[in-house]
Formats: sequence, C-alpha cells, structure tokens
Amino acid sequence: MAGQDAQTDRLFPLAQHAQRGGQGAIAGAIVVHQRQPPRQPRKVGIASVLLEAGSTFGDGSRAICVARQSFHILERIGAVAPFLNKALGWTTGRSFYRGHQILEFEMPDSPRDKYRPMYNIQQQFIEQYLWDAIAAEPLIETRWQSEVIGLSDTPDGVLLTVRDPAGSYDLPADWVLAADGARSPIRKLRGLRLKGENYEGRYVIADVQMAHDYPTIRRALFDPACRPGGTVLVHKQPDDIWRIDYQLRDDERTEDALDEAEVRRSVAAVLAEIGHHGDWALEWWSVYSANTLALDDYRDGRVFFIGDSAHIVPIFGVRGLNNGLADAQNIAWKLSRVIAGHAPEGLLDSYSPERRGS
Repeated sequence: MAGQDAQTDRLFPLAQHAQRGGQGAIAGAIVVHQRQPPRQPRKVGIASVLLEAGSTFGDGSRAICVARQSFHILERIGAVAPFLNKALGWTTGRSFYRGHQILEFEMPDSPRDKYRPMYNIQQQFIEQYLWDAIAAEPLIETRWQSEVIGLSDTPDGVLLTVRDPAGSYDLPADWVLAADGARSPIRKLRGLRLKGENYEGRYVIADVQMAHDYPTIRRALFDPACRPGGTVLVHKQPDDIWRIDYQLRDDERTEDALDEAEVRRSVAAVLAEIGHHGDWALEWWSVYSANTLALDDYRDGRVFFIGDSAHIVPIFGVRGLNNGLADAQNIAWKLSRVIAGHAPEGLLDSYSPERRGS
C-alpha cells in the first residue's frame, strides 16, 4: 500500500511538507502515529516522513496566541507540559479609543476548566516544543532542508520530487498533508488558488524586550495619538518580551516602514502611549496584511491542505495557528483510521466541509 522511498528503502503511508515550522504538519504526524485503533491492546503507529523546507526554527513571535482548544490538542499528542511551563495564560482584554478605555472583557473561565481561554507564547517556542515531541516518536522521520519541487498522482498514491542539499530524489507516498504556508508550493503545483478578500490593512509586528509591569492583558488601542486613525495591539509574552502590532497608513510604503530606524521611532511612540519610559530593546520585526482567503476544497485527491496552505484569516481572531492545529487533528485521526483499515476512504471527504465551516 505504501510507496517505497528510493533514498532510504523505507515505506511511508504519509508524507508531510512543512514551511517555516509547519505546526500543523508536526501535530498531524504525531496524531497519525499515536492514533490507536478501536480495541487495540497497544498503540500501533503509522510511519510518516516530515519534510521541512527550512534549516532551523523560525525567529520572532509571529503566531503567539494559543487557545484553550489547542491546549487540549497538545495534551492529546503528549506535548502540553512545556507549553504550560512557558506560556502566559490570560482571560482579559481592554480596548482604548483615543487614550480612554472604552471596553474590558473577560473570556469564559472557571476552576473547572483545565486550561485558560488563551495563552501567549512566541512561535519559536511552539516550534521547538512540537519538534521535541516529534523526536520522541520513532516512526516519524524528519528531513530538514527538503523542498517539494514536483508532485504527481500515481494509481495508488502520490509521487513527490524532493530537493535537498545533496540533490533531488523521488518520494512515493500514499497520502500527503501540505502544511507549507500561505505561499504553499504544493498548492501551486496542484494548480489551486485561494479565493476571498484581500484587505488593504498592513501591520508591522515587533518584539520588544523590556521590564514593564502591566499584567498579561490584551490591549487594543484605536486611533491613538501614536498612530492616528490606526490600530495598535499590545501583548505580553514570556521572558519580558512584548509584542506590538501597529497599523500602517495608506500612504506609508511597506519598505520604508520596515526600515529599522522607522520601526524604532514607531515603537518608541507606542511605548510612550502606554506609559513606558524605561529602557527597551528591539528584538525582531516583520509585516503582515489582513486577508480572508480559502481553498474551495481542502482536499485534492490524496493531498490535504492544512493551516495557511488551506486558508488565511486576519490575525485579530487568533485563528491562524489554532485553526492549523485543529485542521491537523481533524484530518490526522481520520487518515489513521483509513490507513489502518478501520474506516472507509469516504470518511476523508468530511474533512473539508467540517473545517471550512469552523
């Protein structure tokens, strides 16, 4: 049933392609490996190969808000402990308009809940902890600096062409999970496009190290003096790192806004707005646009798209990372049952409608 890997003479029912961390692919690999068929006396894993295009973990905070439901997924795959040790839980958000607080909300939480509604933790830690969990799974092989440059259907699976520093080789697989990001090479190879709305809003995101005594509360500043007409978000992260997102004006060029001197000037203005006048250090910065895009179908034959390769959502709802983990959980348990012969292949058709409707 599985294709034979010409490089290692191993069989892989599942191949997964990740880009810059690919948390969905990592979680999917663990779920498939760990999934235990009904009434099975011991855990029966399913072999998979995880192809990571990068050479190391990403830098900067990027996705930082991990929701309660994601912590339950992390618990199920045995990876939650380091997240609990590192992440900062929070329940409260405050919104300000022109310097005056206009709203404070509390997310539902109680002593009966095992996890807090939301946690803040930088993406590099998320990637590290998930990779540590992968290392404990003997049937999951990880190949770094491995880029999928070709993909074609075969009578009983998919044939990938993989390029790494040593050259190119073919990798047959029964199934493929594509968690290769918003610019998904696999999506392009399949001739698929995301559809939806491209918004004009652009935001610079910056990690700032500073000693600031504000609690772990999400702050949203609307039309503040530091960014008139715009929006600013402020989040506390572990290790005295603060995440600042600020909206660019329509007349600001992205290239100019990302100049270090301009980022420092803008961050200093935000810090003055929130009352911080002490020392601070700029750790990292980037830019993103607010888009709402998705594939019509997250399945294309034996290829399944998860995370940003399937859908892109604005960062404000903290759904990107969390949706990617939920995608992985949804398709991985179904694939594990199909591969093990405990469910018909038709079960896989439920993945796209379930996840598109979430």
